[in-house]
Amino acid sequence: MTKMTSLDRCMTVLQGGIPDRIPICLENFMHAAAVAGYSVQEYCLDGEKIADAHIATWQKFGHDMIDLENGVTALAQAVGCQIDFFNDKSPPWVAGPALESIEQVGNLKPIDPFADGTLPEMLKATRLISQEVGEHVCLLSEADQGPFSLAAQIVDPQEFLVALLKPEKEPYVRQLLEYATEQVLTYARALIDVGAHLSMMGESISGPDVCSPRIYGRFAHAYQKRVVETLRSEGKEIGLHICGNATKIIEPMVDTGSIFLQVDYKIDREVCKQAAQGKTTLVGTVDPSSVLALGTPDDVERAVRSDIEHLAQGGGFILSPGCTLPYTTPDENVSTFVEVAHAFGRYQDGDRTHFSV
Repeated sequence: MTKMTSLDRCMTVLQGGIPDRIPICLENFMHAAAVAGYSVQEYCLDGEKIADAHIATWQKFGHDMIDLENGVTALAQAVGCQIDFFNDKSPPWVAGPALESIEQVGNLKPIDPFADGTLPEMLKATRLISQEVGEHVCLLSEADQGPFSLAAQIVDPQEFLVALLKPEKEPYVRQLLEYATEQVLTYARALIDVGAHLSMMGESISGPDVCSPRIYGRFAHAYQKRVVETLRSEGKEIGLHICGNATKIIEPMVDTGSIFLQVDYKIDREVCKQAAQGKTTLVGTVDPSSVLALGTPDDVERAVRSDIEHLAQGGGFILSPGCTLPYTTPDENVSTFVEVAHAFGRYQDGDRTHFSV
């Protein structure tokens, strides 16, 4: 088989084909900052540093997909939330909501991704990476939070989740979700227009670790599906990420039509593989903390080979950490992650050939 570029390899899988080997994605914005010698805050606030960190990390480890983000607060800050940093090695967090109550939802203004918060820095980083390595590597620029999770940040997660259970609050909930959906669409469009090959929305607050499957089906699924379908009608693609054990909602997640689902180590791999087979690509699922950040290279090898065994058969799988790598993840563990995937990254049982890399 002719050797593929990393971009070819990723797009082949995402389009339902079988490439020469399993592609490797690193969800690693904090670790990339560490590789380049930046604090997380320095990285998150400067598009040139974001680009520099990811290009340096790609040159060092040779993964196939660059997963570009600057935390899970970019859209929240752009719509008016207060953002803060806990320390130099941790991601930013929402320190204060944009609204004092959900009844104020009508006061929200549409974002301008080229002017608001750190969105311009992410667009700058996307453009710089695309110009330098976009012909060779798949560039996934995250559109931050999806509609449900963004809505929860805008008014405070506790107030939002309580409002979901009060019928008299539902009109405000729906108005907020409509607003959040439009902001996700605006940001994802901008990222792809400046050079990203595709985008992703994070919706962990909608997952079973926080909400019941009933709440997911009633208040999250339709808005996620609208984002996917709207962008696809424009020739753009977006994936969906939900942390935790998303097994109970894997079928409706597949039904969103997302080009991929990024899932983590807590899932039931057999159930999720069966639900996704032939419909979408699974991305994951190695534990970023206990295995990649705190484990040994032997631990990493076992986890990578296990995921390949359980998720690779028949295609539709990209190897990745199940969520973002901590700042302190040892380089030797990341190297092992990539090397083991190169050595054993094949899709068909019984094929003992190691693909050239």
